[in-house]
Amino acid sequence: MERRPLAAMVWFVWMVAMWAAFFALLVADRIDAVWSWVRDPRLLAELVLWVVLFPWLLGAAVWTSSWAGWLRLLLALSFAIGWSLASMPRRKPRKEGGDR
Repeated sequence: MERRPLAAMVWFVWMVAMWAAFFALLVADRIDAVWSWVRDPRLLAELVLWVVLFPWLLGAAVWTSSWAGWLRLLLALSFAIGWSLASMPRRKPRKEGGDR
């Protein structure tokens, strides 16, 4: 039985944990505070945060927008499900016929 790479499992756990934290902040009505905190530092620091935390900051940007509530929720859920599925570890296919 082939095992999934450890790094892929760690990344998937990180992704799911961050989305769980995102929705916990959403329920606690703290997303606005997080969004303000991200927007406050200097441009370079904000850029680094965007690169490191892109999916979750995109969700926060959508959530703090003035769009309809159902659309914001739909987009946040779509981001969470989409990024989690894309991060799901997959087994590498076996090479057949020896090493080439």
